Amino acid sequence: MRYNLLIIGPFPGPPKGISLSNQVVANGLIKRNWNIKKINTEHSDKVNGAIGQFSFDKLSFLKTYFQGYKIFTVDVVYITIGITFFGVLKYAPFILLSKILNKKTIVHLHSNHLKKEYQSLKGIKKKVFFNLMASFDAGIVLSNSLRDNLTPFISSDAVRELYNFVEDKLIISEEILLKKKDFTEIRLFFLSNFLEEKGINLLLQVIKRLNDEGLFLRVKIAGNKISGNNVDGLLAELNNVEYLGIVSGLVKQDLLIWGNVFCLPTFFSMEGQPISILEAMAFNNLILTTQHAGIPDICSEENAVFCKEKSEEDLYLKIKLIISSWDEVQKKGTSNGVYARNKFTETKFISTLEGIILETIRK
Repeated sequence: MRYNLLIIGPFPGPPKGISLSNQVVANGLIKRNWNIKKINTEHSDKVNGAIGQFSFDKLSFLKTYFQGYKIFTVDVVYITIGITFFGVLKYAPFILLSKILNKKTIVHLHSNHLKKEYQSLKGIKKKVFFNLMASFDAGIVLSNSLRDNLTPFISSDAVRELYNFVEDKLIISEEILLKKKDFTEIRLFFLSNFLEEKGINLLLQVIKRLNDEGLFLRVKIAGNKISGNNVDGLLAELNNVEYLGIVSGLVKQDLLIWGNVFCLPTFFSMEGQPISILEAMAFNNLILTTQHAGIPDICSEENAVFCKEKSEEDLYLKIKLIISSWDEVQKKGTSNGVYARNKFTETKFISTLEGIILETIRK
């Protein structure tokens, strides 16, 4: 039997993990003979540093409601919902119409912020938020530590865990990777949007501090610049830091091969489980990050070095630690590749998701 699925959420667009995930879901299920329909809720081609705040330019979202007719012809509605009050509320017409038409609904949460948002609400806003989230038949979180973002609304046995993935098209064979990978020197890189909460400012300040001490590491950074967080002045001071812009395809692959230490000192309030960490792991890179959101579910002392959130001093000390014990810590990077290429595959992601959807349909 061929099932019909409607995906409602952002699609590329700006470089975001959730947009990439939705595109991979669509492509993967089409290959498995699903009939896929989409409602793209991405309203901008830029990443906004003021996430979750209302603005009149976001009213362009209203035009997506004209596509609500697609709900009539599908078996299940799959929504990658927002994580603020307005981020949930804007999906209300789709959720309510799905329930009126008795369609099965699944919410896929890509963040660790939803529970905090709910707890911060009061009165009618809290009640509306609860009723909308409680309308879903099933929920998906990225890992175990993120489950309590959905269990206030959905029964625990209907909340499933689904790790993020590394795209098949990005992966190269272990044989080729081992030939190309270079551990003769530290090659540090950053790959994310330039939101301050992603730790880019901290990293650049630490690189400047190391430079002032005469330690000039080779550094490459890639990602989308954010209008509310201008780091151009700091970049101009750092001759050993190369800015690559937004990377994808072979350019992104080359960066992942080139590097050997991936640094993401994130304290992003809406963080989930960064795909960039999984990608870096799959290319034999040591991970330098924080124990934030769902990161401890994919990283441990066995394969990563952790720094304290928001601490320039601790990030500095951890980079100095990596420098002083390079021969030892680089082994963690090599073992990361085998771990990530086996566990976080696109095929596993799609297979598990398909199972969750089918289980929800048959209930």
